[in-house]
Amino acid sequence: MATSSLAQVSLAEESVTTSWRSSETGTNVSLRGLSAVDDDVIWASGAQATVIRSLDGGETWEQCGPDGYDDLEFRCVCAFSANVACIASAGTPAVLLRTEDGGATWKETFRAESETAFFDAMQFWDTERGLAVSDPVVGRLLVVETNDGGKSWRKVTNGIPLARPGEAAFAASNSSLLLGPDGQVWFGTGGAESETSRLYTRSSWDQPWVAVPVPMPSSQASGIFAICHGPPTAEITTVKPLFCVGGDYRATETSEVTACISLDAGTTWQRVTSQPASFRSDVMTIPEGSPLARTLISVGPSGTDLSNEGMNWTPFSDIGFHCLSAGKTKVFACGSDGRFARLE
Repeated sequence: MATSSLAQVSLAEESVTTSWRSSETGTNVSLRGLSAVDDDVIWASGAQATVIRSLDGGETWEQCGPDGYDDLEFRCVCAFSANVACIASAGTPAVLLRTEDGGATWKETFRAESETAFFDAMQFWDTERGLAVSDPVVGRLLVVETNDGGKSWRKVTNGIPLARPGEAAFAASNSSLLLGPDGQVWFGTGGAESETSRLYTRSSWDQPWVAVPVPMPSSQASGIFAICHGPPTAEITTVKPLFCVGGDYRATETSEVTACISLDAGTTWQRVTSQPASFRSDVMTIPEGSPLARTLISVGPSGTDLSNEGMNWTPFSDIGFHCLSAGKTKVFACGSDGRFARLE
């Protein structure tokens, strides 16, 4: 059964009727990983070793999680086709797995030696090159890379800065890691008690990482949860702005800052003018082909917001989601209790 939530949203000079259209996934676990190959093939993952797959745009789903991993949470999924996908666990053991037969079988391709390893995000530049990032191990982020589509992984050791005491990331939506052209990387953290969160960034392949402050308060429950590229602004067309969202994920707490923007590829950051009303766990730019193309969308447990330029955000739905993914033209979201929906 599908249901929808309608809202009239005014963006720029247009008024667009926007809705979340939900459908049943056959599971009631929290889904925090979502990867759309196109508008039809979608993978999702989450608690209790759950991995599910849809071949019809989310109308129907099938269970395809790995056997033998019991209650492990797979909060990251990156899919390449209807048959090939990689998943990463949040918790102990910290493992990476790959399937080539639609989830009928899985092969473990990496297992962290340290019990403090905790994979927060995994992303790919293409079908071969990818990166997975874990909370600090022995004082530094554990970063592993692959050049064969996740069949094997090796540690990255080139100039990763020391972590601050208590610093960590959040495996909330597989979106705290963003990859760019020519090996660029951005990865957001929190955890450390500070007035600022931090963003680890790398300018190109084999370059050392640097950590820059972001004016979003950091604590054990707050920091940067997601980062994305936005469309070029009228003032700056050569470099796409970067946006990050987050805050304090506890429902009982108020988030002072929920969104920030960078106009210089992540070197410096500022708060947006009108923020999402509360904590947000994911953000992305709606793809070309959609009536809302080039619009920014952000989701969190308490609702969804839209923005046509990233500085001013408009709420349009109080349906909660954890993460987002886009196909060719469509945007999908998933969240607690096996919730899944398409933006229409």
